[in-house]
Amino acid sequence: MAGANLPAKKYSKTSPTVSRLSFEFDGGSTQFIDIAKALSAINRKFYRQGVYYYVNSVEIYNNETGVVDLHTLPDTWITKNAWNRGFRLYQKMNSMVDDLSEVGRPAYHDFKIYMNDLHRQTGSALPNTYTINGNAQTAASDEWQYSKFTSADDDQDAIPNADEFYVHMLGGHQGSSNNWFSVGLIKSYAESRNTVQAQAPSHTNIESDDPLINIFDMSSEEQMNDIIDNLTTLNDSPPYNRDNYLGETVSTMQHVARIGTEVGVGRVGRASGFCAPMGLICVDPHGVNTAFRVVVNLAVGTYHGVYAERA
Repeated sequence: MAGANLPAKKYSKTSPTVSRLSFEFDGGSTQFIDIAKALSAINRKFYRQGVYYYVNSVEIYNNETGVVDLHTLPDTWITKNAWNRGFRLYQKMNSMVDDLSEVGRPAYHDFKIYMNDLHRQTGSALPNTYTINGNAQTAASDEWQYSKFTSADDDQDAIPNADEFYVHMLGGHQGSSNNWFSVGLIKSYAESRNTVQAQAPSHTNIESDDPLINIFDMSSEEQMNDIIDNLTTLNDSPPYNRDNYLGETVSTMQHVARIGTEVGVGRVGRASGFCAPMGLICVDPHGVNTAFRVVVNLAVGTYHGVYAERA
C-alpha cells in the first residue's frame, strides 16, 4: 500500500538544505569564505550575509603535510555595532532616492561587506559538488555584489562623478580622502564615538592632607592617607587600551582553528566548531603548496535550514 511503512508525519523534512559546504583551494595563498554566498549558490536560495552563522566542525583534506589556520571576525560588541551603523547608513543612503523615483530595491538587495581589504582584492570562494572520481564542479552565482557607498562629499577632482567605495570590517581606510577604495567599518565607528576618560573618576581636587580628612587619622603611619591614595590612583584607568578598538587599524582577526594534515592521519584534519560573524572566514595555509579542500559543516536550524542569529 502506497504511503505505508513510513516515518510519522511530524518527521517530514521541512527544509532540505545543503549545510555541508565544500571548497577547493590553491595552496600557498590566503583566501576567504563567505558562508551566505556559498549557501545561496548551492541551495538556490537567498541567504543574507549580515547574521551570525554557526559552524559545527571543519575538515581539511590535503595531499601533503601542512597546516591551515582559520580566522573569523572578532565576536565583540564592537563588530556588531560597527556593522549595524554601516547598515543604517547604507539604508539611509538608498532611501534618499525614494522620493525622486520608483526604482525600489532589487529582489536580492542586501548589505554585504568584506572581511578586510585583502578579501576585497581576492574575492570569495565558491562551493563545490563532485562527480565520480572526485572531480569538482563549482556552484556559481549569477550575481553577488558587495555593497557600494556613493558619497555626496566633494572629492575636489572637478569630475561630476560621485565618489564610490566598498566597506570592510577590519583594518583602516583604503585610498585617500579624494578617492576612497574601501572604508573600514570598525575604524569609522571608532572615529564617530566619544571615548572614556583616561582616569575615572577624576581626583585632581582631592588633598589627602586636608584637616577634616585627617580628623580621625590617629596613626603615625598615615593609614587614612594611604587608603585615599590607593583609592585615587589604583584601578581608575580602563582595563583595555582606551585609544584602540579591536579591528580598527589593522586586520586583527580572531583565530578559531589550526588544522594540520600528515601521513599518519590519512591527510585529513578536523577542528571543532565556532561562531562566524557575518559568515566570513579567512583560510590561511602554511607550508601548503598544493591544492587542498576545506569542508565547513554548518549547524542546522530554522534560517533556511541552518542556524543563524541576527546582528
